[in-house]
Amino acid sequence: TASTRRDGGRPLFLALLALAALLWGFGSTTAGESLSGPQQVVQRVSDGVRDVLRKDRRLLETDPAFVHRLVDELLLPNVDFRRVCSVVLGPVWKEASQAQRDAFGAEFKSLLINTYAMAVNELSEWEIRYLPLRLEPRDTETVVRTRVLYPGGDPIDVDYRMYKKGDRWLAYDVTVAGVSLLTNYRSTFTRMARKKGIDGLIEDLATRNAMRVGTSPSRPE
Repeated sequence: TASTRRDGGRPLFLALLALAALLWGFGSTTAGESLSGPQQVVQRVSDGVRDVLRKDRRLLETDPAFVHRLVDELLLPNVDFRRVCSVVLGPVWKEASQAQRDAFGAEFKSLLINTYAMAVNELSEWEIRYLPLRLEPRDTETVVRTRVLYPGGDPIDVDYRMYKKGDRWLAYDVTVAGVSLLTNYRSTFTRMARKKGIDGLIEDLATRNAMRVGTSPSRPE
């Protein structure tokens, strides 16, 4: 909301923006700007989602299934979601069974999508400026640094951590104003897992997701 944007700390707004940035990288580049391979990944997703926001914004706000389909089609091919989950769970990931990892991944993805649905109204007049990127041919890790501009607000730095897998660049974290989204989640999730166990964490996420969509949570096996 406008009041959130005017707040000097803007904790809620930054959190929502961070999630939206990780999911979509919404925005546009400066005219005539030449982008490197990893920057092109961010921009490719941006272009696809910008079209959706223009044509199907109401569906994004009201239809969770539509948002899930968009994530599968536009986000997952460009994100190493398994690496995201392993970073978020930290040491707990190594202790989890494959079934628990799969269940956590499904609930975490739903959490991101549901939270994004809350942030969609904040996405309107955005523009992404890509900061200079030095990338050598042999580099396999990089950070795509961007600056998000919007009317009436201060620019916000949003950085994407990416690595090269084969001939493809994949994202696995986003940092907003110096704060890593995954590091924040990791602190919360590892604390919950230590307190309730991995199954307790999964069940808690399932309950939160179910409350968002008004359905009954499924218990992890």
